[in-house]
Amino acid sequence: MIIRSALSVSIALIGLCTTPFASAAFISPNTGSLGAAANGSNADSVLLGLGVVTAGADKAAYYNGIAGTNTVVPFQLGLNPAAASPFTIEFWANPATSDNDDTPVSNRDAVSANRSGWVFFQRAAGWNFRMYNGSGGGLGWDLTGGTSTLNSWSHVVATWNGSAATLYVNGVLADNTNDPAATGVYNANTSTNINFLAAATDTGSPYNGAVDEVAFYGTALSAGQILNHFNAVSSATPGAYYSLIQSDGARLQLSNVPEPSAIAMLAMATVALGARRSRKR
Repeated sequence: MIIRSALSVSIALIGLCTTPFASAAFISPNTGSLGAAANGSNADSVLLGLGVVTAGADKAAYYNGIAGTNTVVPFQLGLNPAAASPFTIEFWANPATSDNDDTPVSNRDAVSANRSGWVFFQRAAGWNFRMYNGSGGGLGWDLTGGTSTLNSWSHVVATWNGSAATLYVNGVLADNTNDPAATGVYNANTSTNINFLAAATDTGSPYNGAVDEVAFYGTALSAGQILNHFNAVSSATPGAYYSLIQSDGARLQLSNVPEPSAIAMLAMATVALGARRSRKR
């Protein structure tokens, strides 16, 4: 009974946590259609803290801006569709600092001589979404818009319809006009050595802050769907946001929970604390 009570208290503490707390390395389960094969593995230095979803006990992953503090989803064909296939990438980010070269989400292959895939950067000018054209470091699409306000949540979404990209920030269109220097050609990432990452690119650009509700879809979401997602995050109905993401066909939908061992350690700490207090009485 004591252990069960302590565990209940521990889980409650996790739910009430408003600042990042240390935990053992944890898995971010994928509740999208790709299932456990697309679970995210977090570095030991990734912390859990208050998430962006209003209802329930949502948790976000918090990163310290140090190389290696990231979340890794292993290569999946479903997250790397052919260049002519539409897709959408979505996430919420709460940056703590910025050096104008911070990456909250990426699947870029810059290891190869000819770059492929896509990447988001947190810039002083706003959120920057880049797609590579497969010719050296050349860009196919380069969009920047919205505001990447420090210590504030931003909803960032990029869509690709098979021929053009669009960037949305906080539920509204931020940019759909390609940089004149970009070619308009997209080279999809096909290297199985390149993973889907949160808080870094394949070659660096660590991110300092929180990332929550990372999702990937095999369709180009409409402006209406994106606005609905932005509005639903503040719903008072538990599960409303998650259900909406799944109903819109998310292949990847990362949630953040500690491993059972981490909860058990917290429970043991609670038991010890209770015992000490009992002895003092």
